[in-house]
Amino acid sequence: MSGEVRKNILVVKFSALGDVVHALPAVRVLKERHPHHRIVWVVRRGIEELLKHVPFVDQVVAMSPGYKGFRQAVSRVRLEKPVMAFDFQGLMKSGLFAFLAGAPVRVGFHPRYAREPLAGWFVNNRVRVDPSSHVVEQLVTIASMGEEAAVPSFGLEVTTRYRERAVMAIRTSGINGPFVVLLPGAGWPTKKWPVEHYSWLAREALAHYNVPSLVLWGPGEEELVAPLRGKGHVRVAPSTTIGEMMAVLEKALVVVGGDTGPLHIAAALGRPTLGLYGPTYPWRNGPYGNDSLVLEVSCPRKGCYRRKCREECVASIPREMVWDALKVVLEDELERQGKR
Repeated sequence: MSGEVRKNILVVKFSALGDVVHALPAVRVLKERHPHHRIVWVVRRGIEELLKHVPFVDQVVAMSPGYKGFRQAVSRVRLEKPVMAFDFQGLMKSGLFAFLAGAPVRVGFHPRYAREPLAGWFVNNRVRVDPSSHVVEQLVTIASMGEEAAVPSFGLEVTTRYRERAVMAIRTSGINGPFVVLLPGAGWPTKKWPVEHYSWLAREALAHYNVPSLVLWGPGEEELVAPLRGKGHVRVAPSTTIGEMMAVLEKALVVVGGDTGPLHIAAALGRPTLGLYGPTYPWRNGPYGNDSLVLEVSCPRKGCYRRKCREECVASIPREMVWDALKVVLEDELERQGKR
């Protein structure tokens, strides 16, 4: 009907970058089930650029840190008068946001399965999920309100403009052919593999396969990658936006890193990945939807989800073990592309 006001569905998934990526298939389910509704997603400021590359998200509300940012985001979302809200975060903060946004129908984790059980009391449609399944599948279950649903693709789209910028960034780094992407950064100390190990890995890839490595880094990681600058066997990319980073990842032979946002973006774009896992479980939080290998630490605290620990965690994974795994992925990909 002409002039009809479209109804809004609120998506609450604030952060982090990798977690937002894992929520994309669930939000796509929402759009497929409610094609005439608008999807309004509230996300932590700094991550909103990612959602510009998602065609089924109609509006993004970037939430600034702190109480003031929370309050402003709630006020802005209330103006949209959402008819439904989906809490994909499972925290008290996210549940409270969905409640304060004023949506009469609020869907989220049953308290038994939420990261913070009290979050479940802010929603009035509590969905039981399979705790042994990947988080992508759990969120799709919530989006389907417990009904069976196939897991769709992530739907990330890289524009021509960003692809052109990526080509420039790669060439500026001195790379003119196939390359490996290395991701030494991570949000938690327990997720980081030593930067000198990445340097050694790059040297081996160049020596044995004549494949150079490109290091990607994000805000606050310039000091981390500084020791890699000026070395002949590894290149450090210039600072990139999320869109430029996506375009670089899309071109990589293989992407190596810990449980971090760019690794999950690479998987969502269908690129082969080699994940290095410590405090998190790869069967729940690992790369999803691509060809991937994962190496895990052997630790009695495995699955502790600790940001800091007296144990070495991911740093304890031997570099030789990572190299052996990388060789498998590299050889498969080089053969697939006819480079061997």
